[in-house]
Amino acid sequence: MGDAKPSLVFLLLICAVLFLLPLLAAQTQAPQYVGSEACLACHEDVAVKIADSAHGKLAQATEPSRRGCEGCHGPGGNHVNSGGDKSLLFSFRDASGAAIRRHCGACHGGESDQLHSHRTATCLSCHSAHHYREKQALLVESTPLLCTNCHDRGTGSRR
Repeated sequence: MGDAKPSLVFLLLICAVLFLLPLLAAQTQAPQYVGSEACLACHEDVAVKIADSAHGKLAQATEPSRRGCEGCHGPGGNHVNSGGDKSLLFSFRDASGAAIRRHCGACHGGESDQLHSHRTATCLSCHSAHHYREKQALLVESTPLLCTNCHDRGTGSRR
């Protein structure tokens, strides 16, 4: 009976390794583009909102690094293979302002710098690819409320 515990522990250890191996492998493989179809399996609600927007046109891009979901979030192969590990994609929610500006700027150039050069505003202060209220320019709020969230109504100066 004393031998049962070590063999049970060994069996559990083997099961844990077999379960974790694909997850570890997904994190160490070079990122691969898998296409937005792979994203739809879990994120269909987001895809529906984006399909009819300016970013929906990304689905037609020929270059994988600019196509669909992966055009903004990066290669999704490791994310998909890991079962959805969010750390394996670029997340705008958790990114610094500088990282957001750099990421959006890869396609949109210096557009935000022309209007908002202060460090506290990012592209997401006014725009959202997933949760916009105004389809035109993917604005998170309609004007003038969008502007008065940060600027004084009378003077236009920043609050």
